[in-house]
Amino acid sequence: MIFRVVQEKLREGVNERGLTLAGFLFLHALFIEKGRLETTWTVLRKFGYNNDIKLADELIPYSAFKRAPDQSVELTNEAIDFLKGIFELFDADDDNSLRPIEVEDLFSTAPECPWDEAPYKDAAEKTALGGLSLDGFLSEWALMTLLDPARSVENLIYIGYPGDPSSAIRVTRKRRIDRKKQQAERNVFQCFVFGPKKAGKSVLLNSFLGRPFSDNYTPTTDERYAVNVVDQPGGTKKTVVLREIPEEAVAKLLSNKDSLAACDIAVFVHDSSDESSWKRATELLVEVASYGEDTGFEVPCLIVAAKDDLDSFAMAIQDSTRVSQDMGIEAPIPVSSKLGDFNIIFRRIVQAAEHPHLSIPETEAGRTRKQYHRLINRSLMIVSVGAAVTIVGLAAYRVYLARKNSSSS
Repeated sequence: MIFRVVQEKLREGVNERGLTLAGFLFLHALFIEKGRLETTWTVLRKFGYNNDIKLADELIPYSAFKRAPDQSVELTNEAIDFLKGIFELFDADDDNSLRPIEVEDLFSTAPECPWDEAPYKDAAEKTALGGLSLDGFLSEWALMTLLDPARSVENLIYIGYPGDPSSAIRVTRKRRIDRKKQQAERNVFQCFVFGPKKAGKSVLLNSFLGRPFSDNYTPTTDERYAVNVVDQPGGTKKTVVLREIPEEAVAKLLSNKDSLAACDIAVFVHDSSDESSWKRATELLVEVASYGEDTGFEVPCLIVAAKDDLDSFAMAIQDSTRVSQDMGIEAPIPVSSKLGDFNIIFRRIVQAAEHPHLSIPETEAGRTRKQYHRLINRSLMIVSVGAAVTIVGLAAYRVYLARKNSSSS
């Protein structure tokens, strides 16, 4: 009866399997038109929607997101395969990209498109027509899963994820364990980008998203994200999230004890033609490295010498060599957005993040602290050995006395 009514009014509302989405929506439009709102609400509640027509909290597996500060959340292969299928399904014109209208259609069963506002808006690479390639599409999901896993899973359910919601995500290993094992198992790396004003931080992010260089300077006042896939030798792919930290926001960031826990690698950008920019970048490097040593969340660090097409300031090579040698990290990596040679830095970021025991800077205070702990441990070992020798000596003396007394008697 219901199918016949829908088919009479909307031919594409029914197929051999039953109601289509268009037919389902049309049917409930009829219910609402005839004043049978309770029928629509009954169906919505049956599928787990609350009064705000959003999924009820009990349908979101919040317990699956529990993690230590130095753990992160990623999509599983099962979820990624599902998203690849969704991408193909909504790529109506088969141009290997999702145009804005196709993205809107994809999220038509969700309360809203989750990527219309910061930090997701403009965070991924776009095609010339403003569409998302498959890498760009998956990058947006990777970013949302990293920053807000509950929202990511919620939207997966909205667009029809068929499996157990908890099977869509996985919690990664602790970064401290990664350092001990000298290998990271993550597929998504978060890179904090530090540097003074006009150093080239925003240009680095724009270049990562394939955007052309512009001489116009627009100061970044809020934190900003850029996410993309980096192809590695051997055909492997890793997703990198660049998080730009404005210079004036560093103090606030480091006021949180766990602020560096989520960081896989930190990059310090400076204008290679400006000595004051270099000095400020090294100050930030020492500040961040010191905070990592104090909190136990040390992170690998790279220095980027931007604007390599300009003449370097005097003593640039000597100063950079001294700082890198003193702190035990690589020499600054020269890049130029005008010359288009940024690709090497993104691969270096992945390589450093994959081997988190390397490229960790050591400050003078940290070095002194380590020497002090080694001295204490050595002293304790000597005391322990001395105590053991004393105990053994006393035991031997008691045996000697016992034997002497028994022979006398």
